[in-house]
Amino acid sequence: MTDDLTPEDRAFLDTIRKRFDEIAGADASIDPKELGAALGLRDPYYAGRLFAMVDRDGSGEIDTNEFIAFAEKIVRGKEEDRLRFAFDLHDPDDSGEIDWDELHRILSASLAQHGASLPDVAVNGLTDALFRRADTDGDGGIDFAEFQSVLDAYPKLKTQMSRSATAMLMPPPPRPKRGPSLGDRLRIVGQKIASNRAAAVFLLLYAAVNVALFANAMVTYAEAGANIYVQIARGGGACLNFNGALILIPMLRHLLTRVRHSVLGEVVPVDHAIAFHKLVGHAMMGFAGLHTAAHLANYATLDGGIPAYLFGTSAGLTGLILMIAFLVMWICALDWIRRSGKFELFYFTHMLYLVWFVLALLHGPVFWIWAGVPILGYVAERLIRFRHTRRAFPVSAAEPLPSSVTRLEVKLPDGYKYQPGDYVFVKYPPISKREWHPFTVTTCPEESGILSVHVRGLGNWTKRLHGHAKAQHADLGHAFIDGPYGTPSTHIFKSEVAVLIGAGIGVTPFAAILKSVFRRRAAGDTDLGLKKVHFVWMNRDQYAFEWFSDMISGLEAEDPDGALLDAQVYLTGVKLDVTSATLDVAMDVYHSEIGRDLFTGLRNRTNLDRPDWRAIFRRVAEENPGKQVDVYFCGPAPLAKILAATAADFRFGFHKENF
Repeated sequence: MTDDLTPEDRAFLDTIRKRFDEIAGADASIDPKELGAALGLRDPYYAGRLFAMVDRDGSGEIDTNEFIAFAEKIVRGKEEDRLRFAFDLHDPDDSGEIDWDELHRILSASLAQHGASLPDVAVNGLTDALFRRADTDGDGGIDFAEFQSVLDAYPKLKTQMSRSATAMLMPPPPRPKRGPSLGDRLRIVGQKIASNRAAAVFLLLYAAVNVALFANAMVTYAEAGANIYVQIARGGGACLNFNGALILIPMLRHLLTRVRHSVLGEVVPVDHAIAFHKLVGHAMMGFAGLHTAAHLANYATLDGGIPAYLFGTSAGLTGLILMIAFLVMWICALDWIRRSGKFELFYFTHMLYLVWFVLALLHGPVFWIWAGVPILGYVAERLIRFRHTRRAFPVSAAEPLPSSVTRLEVKLPDGYKYQPGDYVFVKYPPISKREWHPFTVTTCPEESGILSVHVRGLGNWTKRLHGHAKAQHADLGHAFIDGPYGTPSTHIFKSEVAVLIGAGIGVTPFAAILKSVFRRRAAGDTDLGLKKVHFVWMNRDQYAFEWFSDMISGLEAEDPDGALLDAQVYLTGVKLDVTSATLDVAMDVYHSEIGRDLFTGLRNRTNLDRPDWRAIFRRVAEENPGKQVDVYFCGPAPLAKILAATAADFRFGFHKENF
């Protein structure tokens, strides 16, 4: 009977029925293994226990009617009924009580279900802590009333467990994401402009110059009697001259690093240099396509047609090669290429810029007027880099760390200086004699004599480096360093309240910054304006925390009352549901007794699931009324967009690492 169910509940049951029929196949039944695979239950305990709860006749198989009847009972049930389902899931012998061994098995299964693990002694500690809290009558078992009593202290988790009881049976298909409305987009843009005025003015000026150049070229050639195709081609060509010169400026890293640390750093948007370089590249691709298409359309109107002018003239042939070279560079520079482990493809195809500039000087008779000074500046930049990168730095450590991370450490010569948050390009001949790769410096200036970077094994070069470190070579050789170069994180020392957010290996900029903040405070640095640091670190698996949590733990020891540092860690590979709720409660109880997190050893316990950014930012705003809050982020671009929009809602400054 389903006549009293809501339309949503009926749709949910219909979805379960269809999914069950797909899984069951011709025999119209499923076994425990099929059930576990269908519901994404990686640990056999949950699959076996759920199967036993559904298979009440003990036949060893579940048919459609059995499964739907069980699902309907859960759907119809109230919160207490759903919590009873969760309790029964944790009571494998149906005794009505969960004893110590059963609780231990449940916690172990929960860890395995979510790809986590702990030493058995740690699982024992979790089990002891939760059992002491739950077994209030001391009879050696946790009954349903005691189970509910424990959850009463966690109302949000209790609600989550109740809801996930139905979702566990068959998670509904993801709802289509509704894009932000036009009003939302305009509001976000307005807030971004308000928090990045210098960049907004610069972009407005950039757009105005492009429009003026395009319009002026069209008018000039129209007055000379040229057809519309030539007018458009010349308009695109004028913008290509401008952008072709401008695209070099963001790559003058030494110049921009000096600007960043000067008074001009307050008005010149150097933090957005890489983003601007990409913007100019996209604009050039658009203008190049328009310029080429317009010329081809014009060639088609002339005697001899397109082939005669495309292959039979210097302008046509150089233009064709320019278009091909730039198209290859543009495609191989797209984010999905760079982030897919094909960094080397991006790196080597980008060397085509040399071909492009030589041909552009031959193709456009006035291009040298536009690009002459930037080209000379870039040549000077390359000469400086060449001089700086010829010196070899002895490698003092190449240490393999969990999650395919490698710590590479070099000894510094006297006089080598860098700032917290700076990045360097590294060439390590044992891995490649030609390739340079950018990494954030993870030591701080106060750690004199050494410089280290932490490298995540994502692409070919980084994976080879990790393998090289594992081999434990006696002679580590030398590395070559290009840099250091400044990043947006260097502004942190001028912030009053900072929120540092690192995703995975994106934590590296903040390693040096946090250490430097504590060293400066200990030294009584009067220029340190930073009063509070909220540090948020996310990882999909627990092992990625290991190499950095020791450092954070050491800093917490220097800040026993948490006046300066509030560190929050999120294990995002765990989803809060009925299979993880008991683990979450056990971790909280253990933390309340010991005062340290079981996974990381930090003051605050590890949060399971993904961060609620609005809740986090709201708490920061409430704790710091009237103070300027700045958010610093290093991680994937999609998350950066979410954080930028959320920060704008709270009128926080937002800075993203780009290099």
